[in-house]
Amino acid sequence: MIKIVVFDLDGTLVNSLTDLAQSVNKGLVKAGIKAEPIENYNQYVGNGREVMITKAMGKLSDNKELFKIVEDTFNSEYAIHCNDNTTAYNGCAQMLNGLEQRGIKTAVLSNKPDEFVAKILSRVYPNHSFTEAWGNKPEYKRKPSGEALIAMLNKHGISKEECIYVGDSDVDVFTAQDAKVKMAGVSWGFRGKDELKSAGAPFVADTAEELLDYITNYE
Repeated sequence: MIKIVVFDLDGTLVNSLTDLAQSVNKGLVKAGIKAEPIENYNQYVGNGREVMITKAMGKLSDNKELFKIVEDTFNSEYAIHCNDNTTAYNGCAQMLNGLEQRGIKTAVLSNKPDEFVAKILSRVYPNHSFTEAWGNKPEYKRKPSGEALIAMLNKHGISKEECIYVGDSDVDVFTAQDAKVKMAGVSWGFRGKDELKSAGAPFVADTAEELLDYITNYE
């Protein structure tokens, strides 16, 4: 029986691409680097802030001074603008409510800096209470390590067999594999079904309703 569903955040529960991209781009411009098209960030997001900035900067990321300008600008801009354009994906609020009605706990585990996770969730899903909402915490390795996911389950006395981890990228597939928990992918995020399937996702939902059915009927 599934007792908890742990979700990735960006590209899974929220479409945050524009706010992330614009905040990095402001840093790039401040550092004298050309801004990247917003759609390019589909491939940059998922491994945390530092990797996203490194990919956006390309070879220039080796310049520590420029990297610091971009990172500092991103931090200040995103703190102000992280909810400007970020929205819930279609049907996800109803899906979360459906899980709650069935007595299934919900949580979030993201590679996003920890300080932004609760801020975004409280605005995008103000009527839903998550059991846990973790970003990248210094005491745990970043995804695709399953370390933080295992710690979250242990905190609540939930076994690996009672958890499904949900995400939109290969990082999420590898996280579930590393933690040895069940996994479901979602095709509506930043990476798409092909990447998820290639990484080994056993199931990929095309709609939030389909995901809810899969979770509640899991045996």
